[in-house]
Amino acid sequence: MNNDIKKDFNLGGSVEKALSGDYELKVGDVLKEAGSITVKHFLSFTPSVMILLIVQLAIFYIALKLQLGDPSIILTILDNPDGFNQSMVQAIFVANFSYEVVSAPIFAGISLMAMSHAAGLNTKSRHIGKGLQFTVPVILATLFALVLQGIAGAVLPFVSLYLSLAFSNSILLVCEKRVSPLQSLWLSLRAVNKKIFTIAAIYFVVTMLFVAAAMFYGIGLIFVLPFFFHVKGIIYRNMFGIKLKIVATDRSDDDTPNDDTPTTKDDHNKDSDVFNA
Repeated sequence: MNNDIKKDFNLGGSVEKALSGDYELKVGDVLKEAGSITVKHFLSFTPSVMILLIVQLAIFYIALKLQLGDPSIILTILDNPDGFNQSMVQAIFVANFSYEVVSAPIFAGISLMAMSHAAGLNTKSRHIGKGLQFTVPVILATLFALVLQGIAGAVLPFVSLYLSLAFSNSILLVCEKRVSPLQSLWLSLRAVNKKIFTIAAIYFVVTMLFVAAAMFYGIGLIFVLPFFFHVKGIIYRNMFGIKLKIVATDRSDDDTPNDDTPTTKDDHNKDSDVFNA
């Protein structure tokens, strides 16, 4: 007999609070919490992030190869800058566009995992596939965002940078709030505008960490990449909130619920965090 007792609640902000700017977001607090979460979930989360990185690099390489034949000619630019022509610029642009769009569902899965960590839940490497169920809307949201950034960048480069910040919550809005791609971009933009300087400061620090990691032959990316996703998860939680479901059950099995929300499962009053976004 199933005696499960289920209760939904919202952790953090809400869409209404996000749009009104009624949410707490402090640079130091976000970075400190992101660091703590990254350390806590380092061993379990980092492999998934590395898988995303490998997939993106593979897509980037294949896109360059299809256009240039031999992607290694890009390296000759270091010795002969004059050899850098318009076709190479176009090839790099298309390759960058391709990897962001094609890998978007995996990026969404990683983002959902980081969001769950921000909610105090645990995840497993197999949860990287959680974003695949949102493949079409996530790809559309990514596509729309990149096109708008590209158009804005052609006019004023700093506007493209602004839009990258403004749309930073769109993927999680599509997956967690189940909104349409265009609506996710609009909601994210409106919410980010309420605290644009704070959010810009947070991502500026993250960018500097990426630069520092690159200076050490990229080794630091092992920590900085998970840290980046946790920053996104914390910002999203504080702005829009995360819908959670507590399941209290007397069953002795370890089966997890099949609901489409992050879930905490309590068996015999023993806490056991389960990710099920």
